[in-house]
Amino acid sequence: MTPIEKNIHVIDEQGNVYEATWPKRARGLVKHGRARFIWDDTICLACPPNSNLEDTDMNDKVEMSWLLQQIAALQSDTEYLKEGLAHLSQMNVGGKTAPYEPEDVAGQAKAQALRDMIQGRESTNQRLLALYEKMYDDCVQASRRQTDAAT
Repeated sequence: MTPIEKNIHVIDEQGNVYEATWPKRARGLVKHGRARFIWDDTICLACPPNSNLEDTDMNDKVEMSWLLQQIAALQSDTEYLKEGLAHLSQMNVGGKTAPYEPEDVAGQAKAQALRDMIQGRESTNQRLLALYEKMYDDCVQASRRQTDAAT
């Protein structure tokens, strides 16, 4: 008995080519409306198979040295804080000019501005570090998958 060959070519509407299939399977797909014959030996899928379109192989795109450089750059980038402090230090500090006027209103505003700058920087640092941790985990998982596939 001769085995049946997978001799029906399979493509989808975007032109992607898939592995060939058996004639009986092709007829079943057409019968159930999931494909249509476009030639005697080729079917076109109405809906391509479910596949994960997310690129999970991060090793080609992100290297560990790049991640470490980004973290180091994040830690050392304080120039805008220094500029902000310089501008705040140049502001005049208010003094008490009338008997019931609050003292040093400008000083309070400077302290609040400084607090807001530092909170903003720390929030950014935390989010970037979370992103880098996720990227690192993805790199480690991809490396493990490659190691497992090689063995």
